Amino acid sequence: MIKSKKLVTFAVLCAFTAAASFAQEVTFENELSSDLVSIDISDDNTESTFAGFKNEVTAEYTSDKLDMGVTLIVDVNQEDDDAISIGSDGFVDDYFIEFRPIELLGIGFHKGYNVAGSYLPCLEKEIDASNIGSDFGLFVYPLEGLVISGGVDFISYLGRDDTKPLVNFGAEYAVGEMVTFGAAFRNIASDERSIGAYASFTGIENLTVNAGFTYKGELEDYFIAGNLINAAVTYEAGAIGISADAVFAVGGDEDFENELYLAANVSYQINDAFTVILAGAFTNDFDNDDAWCIGVNPSVEYSITEHNTVGAGVNVGIMKEAKNISFPIFWKYVY
Repeated sequence: MIKSKKLVTFAVLCAFTAAASFAQEVTFENELSSDLVSIDISDDNTESTFAGFKNEVTAEYTSDKLDMGVTLIVDVNQEDDDAISIGSDGFVDDYFIEFRPIELLGIGFHKGYNVAGSYLPCLEKEIDASNIGSDFGLFVYPLEGLVISGGVDFISYLGRDDTKPLVNFGAEYAVGEMVTFGAAFRNIASDERSIGAYASFTGIENLTVNAGFTYKGELEDYFIAGNLINAAVTYEAGAIGISADAVFAVGGDEDFENELYLAANVSYQINDAFTVILAGAFTNDFDNDDAWCIGVNPSVEYSITEHNTVGAGVNVGIMKEAKNISFPIFWKYVY
């Protein structure tokens, strides 16, 4: 598995090199981050641990005929025996290639495509079940604003009585700059299928409203699973930016899953270089009175140059019987 990922990385990097002479757009981002120290506080004990470092690099190339990208992550962590580990099996976090032999058709390899309306701006990610892409898939562009996709994930089998192929398909349609809606069907041939329908409204300047429903969805970062109802809003007014997320789950595992996720983020750009941010999140399992969790994260960001930004903050997590404090910092280079 690791060998195959190394070969994929090598192939993508070679393709970037070959395409450099005629590239229409190349983007690059490198972010080095750490929580510095993680402090766990309970009624009986207070324990501090080194939070490790993470370096994430993303490069993408886009043209009329070819899109491709790769994301690589290097972790430095302290292990239980006080040893320091460098790297992990997840070194190649993501990669994709899509080429379009004709204008109406794209052939994708590990190409993800999340339907608009599933995006959660505070979490900075989409509902996973909204992805209409596949490990191998076709993208059809029959009309302006319309994308239809279908494909399979690996490894899929045809003809095995006890195994179903991992079939995915879906579509997205944008009506001008007003509204975008679509649907995603993942692993549809098996009993583990997920189905999602989503919409995004962008008809008012500086305002975006997202909403959707997912049958058998998951928000892994916050232990939420079941049938998900998601909503989000983003609004910018001059130097002020406001965003909010909400995900409510119905029909999940009552013993092990949360049912509610709420988050809000308010930022204020003091000047061209300096921004202050206050973010917060709340999760709860309504079947367990002790399962609630509150997170608060005030932070500041400073743009050193056009390409370099640094930031620092404090992250506080509060539960009924425990608390956690960490001190996230980052340096980001964007080209």
